[in-house]
Amino acid sequence: MDILVSEDVTKWLLEPENPSMKYRTLVELLGKSPNDHEAIECKREIAESIPVKRLLSEMHPDGYWLQKHLRTGKMLGEGVKYGNFGTTHYCLSYLAELGVDGANAQVARAAERYLNLQKEDGDFYHHFSCLLGLNIRTFTMLGYKNDSRVKRSIDLLLNTERPDGGYLCDMHEGKYKTKTVKSCIRGSVKALLAFSYLPDYWKHDRIRKLIGYFLLRGGIFRSTNLKELVNKDMERNSFPIIWRANVFEVLLALSKMGYGKDGRLERAWNFLDAKADKNGRYVLDWTPEQSPWKVGKRNQPNKWITFYAHLAHKVKE
Repeated sequence: MDILVSEDVTKWLLEPENPSMKYRTLVELLGKSPNDHEAIECKREIAESIPVKRLLSEMHPDGYWLQKHLRTGKMLGEGVKYGNFGTTHYCLSYLAELGVDGANAQVARAAERYLNLQKEDGDFYHHFSCLLGLNIRTFTMLGYKNDSRVKRSIDLLLNTERPDGGYLCDMHEGKYKTKTVKSCIRGSVKALLAFSYLPDYWKHDRIRKLIGYFLLRGGIFRSTNLKELVNKDMERNSFPIIWRANVFEVLLALSKMGYGKDGRLERAWNFLDAKADKNGRYVLDWTPEQSPWKVGKRNQPNKWITFYAHLAHKVKE
């Protein structure tokens, strides 16, 4: 049974102290035009909001974010190596999520610098499919969908074939001598979510194979045991969207592509909605402590999780 957006939840998501959430609720969940007066005013407020100002204040003048790696103690972020949820590609993804785009001079500087670190084949770091998917989505949201460098990364994923239709990375590819390595659910989820923002590619044979990879497992379960979740990520709603996999990501992406009502996903929808309280608010189970963007407390109803869960339902219909 679908969870409806109650009036109380709508008012909660539209509270003025979070202009990013208010704007995205107005435009994406309630269907307001970005040119609507209220949406325009809200968009202006985003640039002055606390999380956006904090992220931009921590950016190096040359266009990158540094963070000390917890294990090695090294400062990372100037290149493509990344640390614990506070280096460059993460911060750019947070800003995109918050509703900032390349029209912001600081964001444009950081985006251009990072994209210029791309390798010739469109990769950034060891063909991590989770990183490629996250970056494609980030730069699409920032307004770089038609940039040749973003298209190069898209083409890389489109031309990366695996027997089961999912994705993997150099670190795990070929690590067994006697058996085939299964695709990584985390990388596959990030690729699926990225492509859900790119409708021009939905009929591509590689995307159809990726969709089949998820439908075969009911979205979030093991393909060999549909009673068992594919990994522990699926047990917990996490945010921001990083390399972890979320049930709402899978369902939102498949719904955008037209598969939300597929009967094979019914148990996944029920699993997602079991996290909602009686008012239709969804709980945040996990968020990285090292992230410079504080999205809410663990084990509490969370606006971002609630927004995405209801958005998945809306797109499904």
